[in-house]
Amino acid sequence: MKNIEKSFANFVKGKGPKVSEEEICTFAKKDENSADELIDILFNVINSELDTVTGLESLERVRELFKCVNIVLNTNDNVNRKIVARRINRLDERLDRIKLENKDKFKDKTKAYKELELVRSVLEEVDYITTESETKQYEFVDFLIEEDKDVTHLEYAFKKLPGLVNVKDKEEVSLFRNIVRKYIDSIEIEDDEDTLYFSNLISLILSQNSFNLTTQEKRKTLDLIYSTIDKMSIKKKLAKKNREKIEWLNTLVNSIKGEAKNETKLELIANKYNISIHFSEDLVEKAKLIRVNDDSSRMIVDDYIITIDKENAIEVDDALSCRRLDNGNYLLGVHIASVLGYFDYESDIVREAIGRTRSIYLPNKYQNKEDDFNRTIPIFPYEFSAKTGSLIEGSPKYARSYFFEIDREGNVVEELFKKTIITSNRKTTYHEVDKILEKGSDNEQLQEVVMNLGEVSDLLDKNYHGEIIYEKLKASVDDYFDLRVKRDGSEKLVYQPMVLTGSRVATAFYEKGYPCLYRVHEVNKEDSKKLQAMIDNLTKTYGGDEYKKLYQLIDGLYPKGWYDTSGAHSGLGLDHHCHCTSELRRASDIVVEHALEVCFDKNPTDQELMALEEEINNKKVIINSKQDPIEWFVKDYKRSYQKHR
Repeated sequence: MKNIEKSFANFVKGKGPKVSEEEICTFAKKDENSADELIDILFNVINSELDTVTGLESLERVRELFKCVNIVLNTNDNVNRKIVARRINRLDERLDRIKLENKDKFKDKTKAYKELELVRSVLEEVDYITTESETKQYEFVDFLIEEDKDVTHLEYAFKKLPGLVNVKDKEEVSLFRNIVRKYIDSIEIEDDEDTLYFSNLISLILSQNSFNLTTQEKRKTLDLIYSTIDKMSIKKKLAKKNREKIEWLNTLVNSIKGEAKNETKLELIANKYNISIHFSEDLVEKAKLIRVNDDSSRMIVDDYIITIDKENAIEVDDALSCRRLDNGNYLLGVHIASVLGYFDYESDIVREAIGRTRSIYLPNKYQNKEDDFNRTIPIFPYEFSAKTGSLIEGSPKYARSYFFEIDREGNVVEELFKKTIITSNRKTTYHEVDKILEKGSDNEQLQEVVMNLGEVSDLLDKNYHGEIIYEKLKASVDDYFDLRVKRDGSEKLVYQPMVLTGSRVATAFYEKGYPCLYRVHEVNKEDSKKLQAMIDNLTKTYGGDEYKKLYQLIDGLYPKGWYDTSGAHSGLGLDHHCHCTSELRRASDIVVEHALEVCFDKNPTDQELMALEEEINNKKVIINSKQDPIEWFVKDYKRSYQKHR
C-alpha cells in the first residue's frame, strides 16, 4: 500500500517514473477492497498536489493520475462510484478556484489555463465513466428483473457484485424504490403473479448485507407506500375491501423501517420476507371446531397401522400398513392425513395454508398465539395440524389411502387410491423400529408389520435408480420441500413407500391425461459429473473419509426442484413424481389432493378439467415463488439466533 502511494506521489512531483497500467490493475484486483483503496490514494495524491500547483508539468502529471483513476474504474466493477462522483464534483469546483486564485503564480497563464482545461476534460471523462457505468449497471439489473425474471439469477448477480443492490436509474431513483413502486402497481391491478414476484425481489434486496437505503430514499419510498395506503383506505367501505392489501403494505413499512411495536426478533426478520407466523383468531377458532364424523363415502381401513416419526414429531401426517397376501405378494398401505376431508378447498384456512407453502423449522422455540412454545411455524393452526388432523394413535382420522400389491420382484401389480377413515394402532419412532428390525418385538402384530415393511422396502430399493449425488445432498442438507433421503434401517421403511406413492399417483395422472402439480427436477449430466469428481477429489484429500460438510457447500451449485404441470424428476430417477404424502406440512400436497377429488373421486367433465388446470397453474406460481424467501428467512434467523446465543 505505502509503496504504490509513494510511487504516485514521486511521479506527480517529478521525482519518479509513471506507474504502469499493469501495476495499477494488479494492485486493484488484489482483494475486494483494494480498488477502493487505490482510488483513495489517487485522489489524496491529486488533492495534495493541487494544494501547491504552480507549473504546467505538475498539471500534466495530475492529468496522468486522472487517467489512472479511469483505468481502475474501467477494470473494476466493485468500486464505490458514489464516493468517486462526490470527489469529482469537489475537484471540479476546486479547478475553478485554482484558475482564479493562482493566476499570478503561473509563468505562462495562457498555457496554464489550457492545461487546466485539459485536466478538466479528463475529470469529465472520469465523471462520464462513473455515471455511465452505474447507468449500465442499472440497465443490467433492470433486464434481469423485467426480462429474465429469475430471482436466482438476480441473487447470483448480487453475490458477485454486491454494489448492484444500491444502483440508481438516470433520475437518481434507487432500484429498491422502483421495485416497491412496481409491487404497489401489481397490488392495485390485482396481478397476483407479479405481486408475488416483486414481493420476492423486495425480500431478496432486504436480505443483502450490502443493501443501504439513504435517508432521502427511505423517506420517498415510505411516502409512496403511505400515499397508497391512504388511497386504499380513504373510505370505510374501501378500507374493508382492501384490508389484505393494506396489511401487506404495512408489513413492508415495518420491514423498511426495521422496527415494529411489541414484536420479537423472529417477527422482525419474518416481516422482511413476507412470512406469516401467527394465525388470525378466526382461523384458530375454525381449527378448534373441526371434528371427524361418519362419512359413508369413505372406506374404513381395519389393517394394523403404524406411524414412524422422530421422537419429538408433532404433526403426524403419514402412516403405514403391510401384510402378506395368500399369493405370496405384499399389500402395502400408505395412509396420508386428508386436509380436504375436514375443510373445503376454497376455504380461508386452506387458502392460508397454500399461501404459507410449507411448515418452517427453526433452531429454537417461539411462543405462538395459543401460548404454546414450538420450533415449527406451521401452515395450519396447531389445534388442527397437531391434534384433529394428525394421525394420533387410537383416534379415527380422515385419510387418503394408497394400496399397492407388490410382487417378489418389487413390482406393483395392482394399486388402489381411496378416501378412507383410519385409526393408527401404534405410534413408533425410528429408534424403536430399528430395535424391532434387529431384535423383534413382544407385540406380534407390530413385529409383523415392521418386518413386512422391511422386506417390501428392500424390494422397492432394488428397483430404485436415484442419482447418488442427489441422495447424498438430501441426506446432508435440510430441504423440507423434498423428502429426506435415507436408504437404510427404519428410515428406508418410510422413504421407499413415500417415493413409490408420489411416483404412482403422478403416473396415474399422466396416463389419464389429467392435470397434476408435479415435482420437477432437472440435472445437467455433465455438471453433475463435475460436481461428483470434485467431491471425490476432496474425499481423497481428507484421507478417504467422506467430507460431509462439502455437500452443504455445493448445495447452492446443485439444481433444486420446483413445481410444474409437466416434467421428470432427475434426482429420483423418475419420469413422473408429485408430492402427496405430507398434507399437514406442504401446500403442494393439498393441491394434489384437490386434483384427486376432481379426477379420481368422480368422472370429471371437460370444463372441470380446464378449471383444474388453471387452478394448478395459479397455485404453482404461489408455491414456487415462496421457496426462496422461506430459505432466506431461515438462514437470516439462524444467523441472528447464533449471534445472540
